[in-house]
Formats: sequence, C-alpha cells, structure tokens
Amino acid sequence: MITQVLSSISANGTAIAIISGIVAVSLITSIVHRRTRHTPPGPPPLPIVGNWLDLPSTEPWVKFADWSQRFESDIIHLNVFGTDILIVNSTDVAKALFEGKSALYADRPRMSMLNELVGLSWLSGFIPQGNTWKIHRKIFANEFNPTSVSQFRPHQLKWRNIFLKNLLKAPGDYSTHAQHVASGLSLDLVFGLDVAPSGQTDPFINAATQALEGLSAAGIFGTYLVDYLPFLKHFPFSQYQRDAKHWKTFVDIAVTVPLDIELLNQTLMYIQAAEKQVKPSVASGLIRNGVFAEEDIRKATSTMFANGSAAVVSSLQTFILAMSLYPEIQYKAQNEIDAVLLHAEKHLPDFDDETSLPYVSAIVKEVLRWNPTVPLAFAHRLTTDDVYNGYHLPAGSIVFPNAWAMLRDVKTYGEDVSTFRPERFLTSEGILDPNVKSPDVAFGFGRRICPARHLASSELFIFIASILAVFSITNPEDMNTRPEPRYTSGLLRYPCPFRCTIKPRSPKHERVIEELAP
Repeated sequence: MITQVLSSISANGTAIAIISGIVAVSLITSIVHRRTRHTPPGPPPLPIVGNWLDLPSTEPWVKFADWSQRFESDIIHLNVFGTDILIVNSTDVAKALFEGKSALYADRPRMSMLNELVGLSWLSGFIPQGNTWKIHRKIFANEFNPTSVSQFRPHQLKWRNIFLKNLLKAPGDYSTHAQHVASGLSLDLVFGLDVAPSGQTDPFINAATQALEGLSAAGIFGTYLVDYLPFLKHFPFSQYQRDAKHWKTFVDIAVTVPLDIELLNQTLMYIQAAEKQVKPSVASGLIRNGVFAEEDIRKATSTMFANGSAAVVSSLQTFILAMSLYPEIQYKAQNEIDAVLLHAEKHLPDFDDETSLPYVSAIVKEVLRWNPTVPLAFAHRLTTDDVYNGYHLPAGSIVFPNAWAMLRDVKTYGEDVSTFRPERFLTSEGILDPNVKSPDVAFGFGRRICPARHLASSELFIFIASILAVFSITNPEDMNTRPEPRYTSGLLRYPCPFRCTIKPRSPKHERVIEELAP
C-alpha cells in the first residue's frame, strides 16, 4: 500500500525527500521525548514541529526574555524539529556555562543557510571548533590584543577626520558616512587599501555592505528553516536560494579580492623593490612573516574586514540617535570635553584623554548596553551532555546567549533600563564605578568573545568624543513626547532611519573641522 502511494508521487523526487525528511525528524523527535530527562522549562512542544510555531519572527530576544519571566528561569529549553535549543538570559548562567565550561560550549552549530548557501563559512565567528579556528584565534590574538591595537591609532585618527568632514558636508547622510568610514578604516588597516573619503561607489565597501546584509538576515540560527532541515538546501527555486545567491556574489568579492590585491602588491614589491613600496597593513605583515598559510590569512583578514565594517556602524548610529533624544546628556559631555581641551590647549580629543573623560567613557558603555549591535549573540553548540542547576542540557543543543536580556537586567542596571543614562556607570563623584558590571557581553562570551573588541572600543571612544567636541545633535521633533527608538530585527541590529539635525557647535568649531588633515 505504501509503495503504491509513493509511486503515485514519485515523479517528483523532491516530494520523496520531503516525506523522508519529515518522517525522519518525526522519529527523532518521538525518540527524544520518550526519554525521561529534566530539561529547563519552556513552552510545550507540538508533535514533529516542536516549538517551531512558538519562535517569534522579529526581535526574538524580547520574547526569550519574557519567557524567563513567565517560566521563572534564566535558562529556557525548546525543541524544534528534533533540535534542542537552550536560551541563556542572565549573565550568571552565561558565566557558568561559556566561561566555567568553555570547552563544552565553544563550538558552533551547522548553519546551512549562512555557511553553505551564502558562503560565509570563512567568517571566524562561525567556524566550528578545530584546528582552523585555533589558527584564526591565534592570528587575532597577535594583531588585536590590548597592546597591539595602539599601532592602529594613526588609521583611526585619519578616518575620524574623514568622518567629521563628511558630517559637515552632508549631515543628513550620517548613516552612509558611518558605513563608509567603518569599511574604509577596515580596508585601510587590514589590507592597506585606499578608498575615496566619501561616497558609495567603492566596490569593496558596497560588497561589505551587501555581505553584512546577508549576515544580518541569516546569522541567527533557524531564521531559515533550512538550518533545522539541512536537506532542504537541495531544493531549487526557493526564496532562501534566491536570497543566498544574491548575497553570495558580494561575499565572494569580500573574501577574495582585497587579499588578491595585497598579494599582487607584495609580488611587485619583490620584483621592483626600488620603485614599489607596499603600505603597511595587517595582511602585508602576515604575508611577510610567512608563519600562516595563505588560506588562513585570507579568511582571517576577510573576517577582520567584515567585523570592522559591522562593529562600529550600528553603535555610531545609536550614539547619534541617543544624543538627539537626550540633549541634556550631550551638553554635560561637551562641558567635560571643553574643560579637558582648554587645559590641553587643543581642538579635538585624543586617545590619551580617555582617563580624563569619564562621562564620555560612560556614554560609550551606555551605547553598548542600551541597544546592542548583536542582541542575540552568535549561537553556540554544546558538544556533550551537561548539567546546570539540576537541569539536563542535551549534547548537540544550540545555545543562544541573550545579550539584550542581560544588558536590560534591572537587578544589574536599575529599573530604568530602557532609558539612555550614562550615569549608571558612574559614582556620585563622577568617576567610572568599578562595581557596575561593564557591558562586555555586547562583544560575546567565553572563548568566542570578539577578538577585536579592544580595537572597536577605542574607535567608539575617539569617534564619539570627537563628534561631541565639534557638533551639536538635535531632534527636530517635539521633545515633549520623546519618540521610542525603532530598530531593525536581525543578527546585526541598526536604528531605523530617524530625523536629526547635525551642525557645528559654532563657527570656530566649523573651522576646526575644515582645517583637519585628510
């Protein structure tokens, strides 16, 4: 009977694949749930699909945080098509698992959409545990440790100046300027490539922008069903296939072209040493040292380019949004900066001024906390069975650290967590409070924490301090009704377009910007 039914539809081989897949998943699910185990609480699953219908389509971090309240647990368990999902909603649990048992939780899940279809398998943040990941980690540790990042300060100041000039010329295009300066700075320090100081015509910056769009859309495990059911990747003409094909074109450019140019420059340098001088960069140094294989250099430096393009863009936009909504904070920061600059007899802050600008440093921390760029951190994978607080955590579970919930924890940051308030990081004397938890979870967890976080933090400080020094940011709307900030929903979170006015604080400040070195 079964043979007759199947033969009636076997003209389409994909139908058999669908039936086989669903049957297999159904069997796995039934076997899993027949086992007696005390997993963390969560919404009850349905047969076959499990909790698939419970997953929110937008802002999942908000729903996940709500589940912690509903089920009175900082760790939540789901099951989707037989795949166990664990959601970590507190820093205490995150520290116990990702730091206390880092060897068990440092792996990455198989992501069929992002890695296999879009082609981002080279991105270090998504590489599974193993030799390749260890090599990449070593490269990043050498290039971006707290001591090494000081070598990039001339690059950062150069692009700080470019950003300020672009804001002066076209303040309404602040979002474009943020993307351009982040990508341009990354290309400069990683590959030594010069791009135009403004505009969207640069092919590398366009490729980075499009690749990051794919990363944002597909970077949360399970956004596309193919992550749960990998056999679906063989089905042509689907929407995810069309999406992946579009993004892969730009991903391939980002991972191949910049280093190919650098390798060509290196070859010319050796052939024509007297005439050809290669601009120093991370890539040129790695090539000359000859310690790492070309393929590892290619993938690691491409990750630096991609991460650098993403890390600063959202945070700069969030800062501009916050200043337009909270003018009193802007004025207080400008008074602090003016006092420091007057004493030092200079026009713009430098990196050495950070210790003298605690309120500005608190603003940087609040930018990271208030609306983090990656609210639901990159998914981890549990490699073996584990136990936490009496709960059984199954091997193979996909583990989501909910950074948004941790950074909105009222027990840590106070009841007003939805308000932008840098003072929460300061003592009553106005210095940084060491007893208030730093928003480091914005950069990830355990062995998978962002290796370039020190570079990103220094960039945010110098850009934010410099903008405050010379510009005034205001909201043209009626401030009697402060609008609720709106953000995109994806792995990378950006503010939705908003209106604001950005202009020099005075004619004197305008001249300072105009006279900046290119």
